[in-house]
Amino acid sequence: MTTDLAQTALLRSDAYRLLAACFYEPEREMFREENLCANLADLMAKISSPAAAEACRGMELADNSQEELLQEYSAIFLGPFNIPAQPYGSVYLDQGRQLMGDSTMAVKKIYGEAGVQHDIEGPPDHIAIELEFMSFLEGKIAQTISEVKQADLADYAAIRARFFNRFLASWASQLGQAIVDHATMPFYRGLGLCLLAFIDAEKGNIAQAAEAAPTP
Repeated sequence: MTTDLAQTALLRSDAYRLLAACFYEPEREMFREENLCANLADLMAKISSPAAAEACRGMELADNSQEELLQEYSAIFLGPFNIPAQPYGSVYLDQGRQLMGDSTMAVKKIYGEAGVQHDIEGPPDHIAIELEFMSFLEGKIAQTISEVKQADLADYAAIRARFFNRFLASWASQLGQAIVDHATMPFYRGLGLCLLAFIDAEKGNIAQAAEAAPTP
């Protein structure tokens, strides 16, 4: 049972990591060489998120060039004038839709609690960075399960639940829907649908895990 729980946490860590990669500036050939979409679909299926897996299977790259992907990425996430899908949490969580608001500082504080120092340029509540943080936490949870470190497991599980529920899950679905509404290419439309389905599935997964987790 312990081995199964650790393996599941590792699969979820990989799913978060690959999903995060999709939100950085696209590199078409790298995505294809790494078989990113198929691998992400396989992970989603393994962690019982069939709707997310189906969305990933629709993230086609074959019909679009690198230049077209960059143009779509810029149009959705960067602007310069209208940004239909802002990738920063504070835009959704703080008054005035501002960057680097109070919620951004709270996110950075939680990173520090988990032993992660955010030294990348730009706000730390970018969707890719928050997904990578969840990947980190799942990896730590897998490690503490394998090493039977109950106190550390309780700490990381508590941070995971608090971060996911208070921050990531509070705005990621709005971002996902905005991507679906404005994407014109299968890759980004599928990405929006995947994010929507995955966050919805994770709400149940993390709630269930929180009930079974040891008390810190």
